[in-house]
Amino acid sequence: MELDKFGRQLRLISLLTRNTMYRVGEIGDKLGLSPRSVYRYIDFLRDAGFTVVCNDGIYSIDSSSPFIQDVSERVRFTGRELDALGNILNKVDDKSPAVQSLKKKLSAVYGVDFMSDVKVNPLLSANVEAIHEAIVGKRKIVMHDYFSPHSGVVSDRIVEPFRLLMNDSEVRCFEIASSKNKTFKISRIRGGVTVLPEKWEYTSSHMEYFTDIFGFSGEKRFRVKLLMGLFSANLLMEEYPVYKKDFVIVDDRHWLISLQVCSYQGLGRFVAGLMEDIRIVDSDDFKNYMIEYLRKLTESILE
Repeated sequence: MELDKFGRQLRLISLLTRNTMYRVGEIGDKLGLSPRSVYRYIDFLRDAGFTVVCNDGIYSIDSSSPFIQDVSERVRFTGRELDALGNILNKVDDKSPAVQSLKKKLSAVYGVDFMSDVKVNPLLSANVEAIHEAIVGKRKIVMHDYFSPHSGVVSDRIVEPFRLLMNDSEVRCFEIASSKNKTFKISRIRGGVTVLPEKWEYTSSHMEYFTDIFGFSGEKRFRVKLLMGLFSANLLMEEYPVYKKDFVIVDDRHWLISLQVCSYQGLGRFVAGLMEDIRIVDSDDFKNYMIEYLRKLTESILE
């Protein structure tokens, strides 16, 4: 109960610092509170030192509040840090809603032009924010006028979103009508997103969608254990640094690694090119895959 109360307090602080136009009734709808409870929470924030202002029935937290000032000081960037951030962001894919949003916020806060080479899509940003809100609140959404390239149909989709993917450009959902887990591209939502008051009903049916380091995706992952020589181990660590922490030193010349993949294709190609330096320790399925892969490769060479 105390944790629920604390969670609502944090969400209220978040709502009132966004410079959005929320009245008491709207705040109550978003937090699942009665107007009376909202007023009580606002009084609590004032007692805690927040400067809560009300203009024409619209509530917000003034940026001069001691707590906000303290947080701002802790996350403030120096000029050199801003230059470094700008260089990093300019090298990242600008189609990512997350990158666009970050550039916009940094430009607004620091007055630095991070946006000169970015075309911000307000609808896309709003849709990502609404989907994130629904995921946090475990609520259903309506994706209005979603365009399906496979069928060419534009329709409303009622779904339970539970994971943002690919730098917030896709969302993993359980679709109510089809009773299937699907991945939707947020850029194909043409009419906006509505967060519904209904909570998730099919949580047990939600299936995650994974992408392995080789770029292959799927709902299942397969574990493979490999014994690698120095050359192949170093090559894997150089090409896929994320695996460095998974290596275990066996002796001066060998490393052991256990990794998960969504498909054997990417790993299979890597192993096939370094067969003399790699031994498959575990996964009969992967061994059978490699036997078949090498058989077909041999046949294609002999043709």
